[in-house]
Amino acid sequence: MSEANREIILITRADDMGYTHSGNLAILECLRNGILRSAAILVVSPWFEEAASIARENPDLCFGVHLGIVGEWRGYRWRPILPYSEVRTLVDEDGFLWQSPGEFWVHNPNMTELEKEFDAQIRLAMKKGVHLSYLDTHYVMPYDRRFRPIMESLGKKYRLPVSCLLGEHELDDFGIYSAPPEEKEKALEQVLRRLEPGIHLLIGHPGLASLENDALVHSEPKDVQVLGTGRLRAAETFAYTSPRIKRLVNELGIKLMSYVEFCRR
Repeated sequence: MSEANREIILITRADDMGYTHSGNLAILECLRNGILRSAAILVVSPWFEEAASIARENPDLCFGVHLGIVGEWRGYRWRPILPYSEVRTLVDEDGFLWQSPGEFWVHNPNMTELEKEFDAQIRLAMKKGVHLSYLDTHYVMPYDRRFRPIMESLGKKYRLPVSCLLGEHELDDFGIYSAPPEEKEKALEQVLRRLEPGIHLLIGHPGLASLENDALVHSEPKDVQVLGTGRLRAAETFAYTSPRIKRLVNELGIKLMSYVEFCRR
């Protein structure tokens, strides 16, 4: 086995940047002082403008677009970038995005409308001065056979890599996401210790314990975070910035990478 094949490469990314103000602060903290190396901005979210400003002010960091077509929170609804009349199959009667992948697919979305909306999200991020380094998707994975042709087309159009379509092995980040607050650091440690040589992807959802984050309640009953979204996402932030976790990464010889670093290697 060559030296390159013995490497443990871990691409790390934060999702949902723009979902709240405190979420933006947590993601920046994880990029600057933690193990996360990339962050995907959710253009349809209410705090997108601040997220774009952070990206402009930190040009040395790696940012992508978190292409969103689902808004999962109760009472905290998101709308598409394009006028509702242009994306009728992507929204409900009030112009809001559907709240789950199930709702999205059951309404027979028009894939031409979807590609137009995703394209508009990318263009808005660029208009706001965000230097884009990759694309990914919110809630519906890019390797879904219905999404993949669109993602590959947009990646080619904008000459951007698409996360999850580059041969990465996606890790069980949901085990970290769903672990109780006091167990998140341990859950992350277990994920890192199990890594074998290869290219892996770890997806995080950092946040802070705040009123705005604790007000987030998932629309799917099975996914409601009964301990509070803020508390749980703050524990993720703690885990990703933990000195013990950073030492472990070094001890295990894990090569942390952003998508910029990965594509340049």
